[in-house]
Amino acid sequence: MARLFLIDHHAAVRQGLALLLQGKHTICGEAGSRGEAVEQLGTSCADLVLLDLVLGPENGFELIASARRLGINVLVYSLCEDAESISGAFAVGAGGYVTKCEPADALLAAVTDLLAGKRHISPRAAQSLANRTLAACKNNQI
Repeated sequence: MARLFLIDHHAAVRQGLALLLQGKHTICGEAGSRGEAVEQLGTSCADLVLLDLVLGPENGFELIASARRLGINVLVYSLCEDAESISGAFAVGAGGYVTKCEPADALLAAVTDLLAGKRHISPRAAQSLANRTLAACKNNQI
């Protein structure tokens, strides 16, 4: 069983994720803030972090880089659907991105892919990136 670490500022979201993922994976830790995550990640033995980019007044971009320095892959699971957030997450080391508006199967597929060493982008996130690229092409920016 893979060890997953959950980071979201909403306790109910972390609890829901744990219910969805338990049985197939072990939840080895969770945090509601960047500070809590930094304190716990190094000793968590996590294989994968599920991270919301919005952590109350903080953002999770720095945590992506921190987790990667520890050798832990990161799957972003966020309400942020804008192309800048998605590309920014990949730029700092995220291995995958799933929006919270997607069905649970999309999240489970992403977890499976990342644990298998693959990258993953959900359909809604991919659509956002495609829309930005097409708009840039239309405006001759590419």
